[in-house]
Amino acid sequence: MAADCTDASGTTVTISTSCTELNFSGDVTNLTINLGVTIDKAGKGAVSIGNNTVTNFTNNGTIETTSSHYGLRHTGSGEITTLINNGSITSDERYGLSTGSSSNITTITNAGTIAAGTHTGLRNRAATIETITNSGTISATHHDGLNNSNNGTIGTITNSGTISAGTDRGLRNISSTIETITNSGTISAGDDYGLNNDNGTIETITNSGTISAVDEYGLHNNGTIGTITNSGTISAGDEEGLRNTGTIQTIVNSGTITATNRYGLYNSGTITTLSNSGTISAGSNFAIANTGSIGTFTNTGSLTHTGATAISNQGSIAIFNNSQGKAGSNPVTFIKSLPVNYNVIVNTTNDYGQIEFSSFAGETNTLLNFGIHSSSTLTASTTYSSVIIGLSSSEIASGTSGTIVSGSSRLNWTLSNSAGSVWDLVVAANQDITADTNTSVTTSVKPNVVLGINNLTSVTEVNFANMNTYDCDFFGENNICFSLGERYTSINTPKTDVNSSVMVTGYKLSDTLRVAGFYHSNLSHKTPIGFSLSDKTPLTGGLLVWNQNPNHLGYQLKLANAQQQKYATFTREIVGNSEEGKGQTVIGAKSYVAELQYGYQISDNTVLRPYLAARSAVIKQDAYTETGNSSPLSFNQIQDKSTTVLLGFKFNSNRNKKLSLKGSGGIEHDIKHSVDKLEPTGISALTTVSLADSFKKTRPVVSLGFDYALKPNHRLSGILQYQELPYQSKTETNAYLNYTIAL
Repeated sequence: MAADCTDASGTTVTISTSCTELNFSGDVTNLTINLGVTIDKAGKGAVSIGNNTVTNFTNNGTIETTSSHYGLRHTGSGEITTLINNGSITSDERYGLSTGSSSNITTITNAGTIAAGTHTGLRNRAATIETITNSGTISATHHDGLNNSNNGTIGTITNSGTISAGTDRGLRNISSTIETITNSGTISAGDDYGLNNDNGTIETITNSGTISAVDEYGLHNNGTIGTITNSGTISAGDEEGLRNTGTIQTIVNSGTITATNRYGLYNSGTITTLSNSGTISAGSNFAIANTGSIGTFTNTGSLTHTGATAISNQGSIAIFNNSQGKAGSNPVTFIKSLPVNYNVIVNTTNDYGQIEFSSFAGETNTLLNFGIHSSSTLTASTTYSSVIIGLSSSEIASGTSGTIVSGSSRLNWTLSNSAGSVWDLVVAANQDITADTNTSVTTSVKPNVVLGINNLTSVTEVNFANMNTYDCDFFGENNICFSLGERYTSINTPKTDVNSSVMVTGYKLSDTLRVAGFYHSNLSHKTPIGFSLSDKTPLTGGLLVWNQNPNHLGYQLKLANAQQQKYATFTREIVGNSEEGKGQTVIGAKSYVAELQYGYQISDNTVLRPYLAARSAVIKQDAYTETGNSSPLSFNQIQDKSTTVLLGFKFNSNRNKKLSLKGSGGIEHDIKHSVDKLEPTGISALTTVSLADSFKKTRPVVSLGFDYALKPNHRLSGILQYQELPYQSKTETNAYLNYTIAL
């Protein structure tokens, strides 16, 4: 063998002659070890990176140590950006490739061999490797093929080759973190664990290849795993295919989880969700043995076993959903503690779940809640035999009857004790719910929509001619008016109450021109059962007022607007065989007002103001779809558009220096009005519903109030108003009390 390699440093370094040791005296941009070149050292590190940085490192040759320790040693503070191995990196004893604290590698791409004789093929110790892509071999004759330890971090491992150990662990993550493992190749161990998460964290494991151990556990977890998705094989020759003593959030198996001897899947920790559409099997024992906690277990595949029982549960299973059964040919056998909830999955009349319980007396849970899974398809007038075997009526806590609604069909079912401890699922004849659903829309949804529109009338009316409430015309030396108030609004039959706070400000631009704006926040809505409101936005608006004379006698022209949005929640009540439905939408309103009035003195203390006003308003309810029911209905957007005129009068009468009375009376009439029909969808043959049949175009409005001067620039005001609303002959009463300061 030749002498030591020349120390590497510089932009491009190519090793074209075999040598005994490669060290670095500086950073290297591109390092290549040519094909046929061997770097061989007896001792620590045939190649040692140290504290230097290698941007691109390509090995096409052989890096090996023949007397323990490391083939490629990267334990300093330097960085490797890209390491490509098409050759071999090996140690006859300890580590083929090893990192140390702070010796980070961005990408390792291995199409060759990274191997060790006894310890670990590739070890990441307290460092960070962002990506490992292996299409070759990463292996150890004894301990770990790939080891991530001492708070090390690996971003992504993508394996289409082989990661293996002769005895211990193919891939081991100990007290460290791996974000993603994607395996389409082989991760295996000759004895202990194919893949071992030892007090570490792995976010995602996706396996379409093989994860296996000849003896103990194919995949063993006593740390934390986010999601395991298996479409390949997870297997063990003797103990357990998948063993969990830690925490796994989700297992989705469409492949095979198996053990030749003991358990396909063993859990003494926590599994939040387990979904099996593949096969979980054991050669001579339980397919699944649970002494820990399983949240939701859904089996649409096969639990197979050569022993007597598919599932042994000495822990807790909150929900077990099952379609395995095939009309009596292959029921799930289940011993020990019952699941808290068992839901049968029915696919066809000959393909549905069956379960046989035994040996549960004296266990922790001996009561079961029965149900039918939401994915089921039931056939009317059908008996599904032997869905449960082995329970008495006292051991079924709930779920002996119920209803499944799909589209326009309602199927009532019962869990019937046909003989001894055998229970059949009996489905009655179909009931068409279309007519009852139509009725529920007319008697429940329509009134709620009308109630919402009526409630938003407070937005469209707020600056109308009869309303003196949200104006501010009381100015001091700074030409500013400021008002705070409380408003109470009540709509009759059904009763709806709203409590609100109001702030109004005004500014006098000249003796005959002023502006004002308001902010109205609803503090509470008291609504009937089945209907609720809450503010999405406050009620806001503004106005511009011109007076012919500074004393406000003669002509006055007012232009104003207002807008608001509210959340509305509707409940469609049950009628006959129909379902209850709940939905949330947004109701909004905008209005624009022009008012012309003329004020003249009819006595020393009283001013009369006849007026004519016009308003354009739009109230819009957004489309929505019900939630929480089997056949949700969808409802279209509703727009209520109106052009309204109002003719009436206002008066103001000074009773003394401090107190004055005020009031108004008038008739409002919609000269143009349109409202969309209610058009439910979701069930065929539902009919549209008119909202205009109870609309009233002409409506009276009256108000009476007072102003009381507490100080020359402080005023207390109140007004009570009564009016008829557009729909269903409802009326609204509101009272507004406010305190105004002239500034």
